Amino acid sequence: MMQQPTRITPQQRISIPVLQHPIYRTNYAIQRGVERKLLFRTWGGIGDQICAEPTIRYALKMFKDCEISLASECPELFTHLEFKRVFDLREESPNYDKYFLFDTITPPDDSNLVWCFMSHMLTNCVDFPSLCALRLQLPVADKEIIMTPPAPRDLELSLSCRNGVFIHPGKHWQSKTFPKTFWDKVISTLVLHNITPIIIGANADDNRGTVDVDTTGCLDLRNKLSLSESIYLLQRASVLLTNDSSPLHMAASGDAWVGYIATCKHPDMITHWRKGQWQWREVNFGKGGVWDLIDFCPNKAQSVEAEFVDPDILASWLPVPEEYARWAVTKYHEVKSE
Repeated sequence: MMQQPTRITPQQRISIPVLQHPIYRTNYAIQRGVERKLLFRTWGGIGDQICAEPTIRYALKMFKDCEISLASECPELFTHLEFKRVFDLREESPNYDKYFLFDTITPPDDSNLVWCFMSHMLTNCVDFPSLCALRLQLPVADKEIIMTPPAPRDLELSLSCRNGVFIHPGKHWQSKTFPKTFWDKVISTLVLHNITPIIIGANADDNRGTVDVDTTGCLDLRNKLSLSESIYLLQRASVLLTNDSSPLHMAASGDAWVGYIATCKHPDMITHWRKGQWQWREVNFGKGGVWDLIDFCPNKAQSVEAEFVDPDILASWLPVPEEYARWAVTKYHEVKSE
């Protein structure tokens, strides 16, 4: 039987952060009369927010006696879901006192103590939001990412990209940013096979962006697509080549083959259930990763970091670029013949 939290009295001068600890959270919400006014808040990278979609969709399906609202930095990801109210955190902030708040990802110093018991680095990307917000893993049937973005206004662009081979030469942590020479060889091999690579990505303030690749023979759409347009096109792609980055999660909501290269997070932590199958059409081409180098035993006096790795070791984890590109060529022709 689940133990009931101790009731909080006005005489107890407990700070608000402490009241958000798991032992107090529910009773604190009941005392404020907001236990049925749930607010799900998403933040973090775009990929983190995409991977929160199954958790929020599950809550909407299961918590029938509650009003559920959304506060998000990317509310356009969730237009297929119905909420009591939606707050775009880029423009406004809700009065959190009026809600029972559920974060789908929490900072390492969060008051809910999530990071004392699990790590975003070592937990599957869809399981982490459900564990953070709801303290449960979703049923497998509910873990698939669903996105329904509108069609781009440029229909000619949409048609020209259909069944295309997309490349996201992602740049972020050094441990998952690959050399320009690697991506250039991938691109040139595709061009030699009469395929026009479609390069996507966008620069952000936190050093996220793309490697400065040679775009000769490519359709370069970097910094030209909205988030919704990127998802729409990737759902209709034949192949995506990428590192550990948000386009991997975007493509997981569609049918594309995803040839990704995991180097900083274990491949099982960044991939998905699709079409009722684990890692359907998702293939890792990485030959190793930081999980082979770092001891994750929770007995360290200092935090364990995976952002950096020796460049020579990183290079040893990469596939032969020509072989990586030829796999994409094969899958491209398979999809076109379906």
